Amino acid sequence: MKAEFGIMRERNNKLFYKEYMNDKGIFHFHSQIELYFVDEGEMEIYVNNKRRLVKKGEMSVALSYDAHSYRTPDFSRSSVFIIPLYMCEEFIKAIEHKRVTNPFITDSEVVSKIKSLVKEIDLTSTNEIKLTGYIYLILGLVMENIGFQNTHDSHDPDLSSRILFYINENFKKEISLASLSAEFGYSESYLSRYFKSYFNISLNQYITIIRLKNALMLMHEKKNTLTYCAFESGFGSMRTFYRVFSEEFGCSPKEYLKKM
Repeated sequence: MKAEFGIMRERNNKLFYKEYMNDKGIFHFHSQIELYFVDEGEMEIYVNNKRRLVKKGEMSVALSYDAHSYRTPDFSRSSVFIIPLYMCEEFIKAIEHKRVTNPFITDSEVVSKIKSLVKEIDLTSTNEIKLTGYIYLILGLVMENIGFQNTHDSHDPDLSSRILFYINENFKKEISLASLSAEFGYSESYLSRYFKSYFNISLNQYITIIRLKNALMLMHEKKNTLTYCAFESGFGSMRTFYRVFSEEFGCSPKEYLKKM
């Protein structure tokens, strides 16, 4: 399962809270911290390679660039609280060189305490000190109740965001390690290792996924030829388009259209 970069979430880089009924969400990632509460029913939640059927009174935690998804098997009422990194820089420093081993909090008293603090926050407030105080109280409880392991990885979230924005804005053009090196001022070998280490996928694989997503969107409009969908999505040849499409979906684009 390959995760998708949440570019709209990145562009709306603000404190966010919303409640949902029978929510579902594709496997995705973004730079912000995402706290997800199951208020009624139960939800199947993935965070990186961890999966759990999260029940009423439990929650999940997706830190910066953790890939995550949600699915309601039967019924759920849930809520999400999203914190941009610029509002919790000290927390980011505190967990540097750490990786989450258990992204789920199942102690209902702790979850209730975190949720009550979230509900206290006024998203329209301009009192930055008060907002920051609540956020650090919340993240302090989170930090005490999820599992960490030390890692020697060292990443720059700002560089990660800039690379992903660049790819999402330019995927229709020719993108290579050489062009990224010229754009960001790092060597090709460093960028290759950095991308693979940070996102657990190669640069070329990620670009292919973004191009396939755009091609699928154009195909669903049912008015475009396959040639148009392929070249408009940045593929250099129909042969390449057919090959990567079949590898990803297990059928040819024409077979996919028939099923659709």
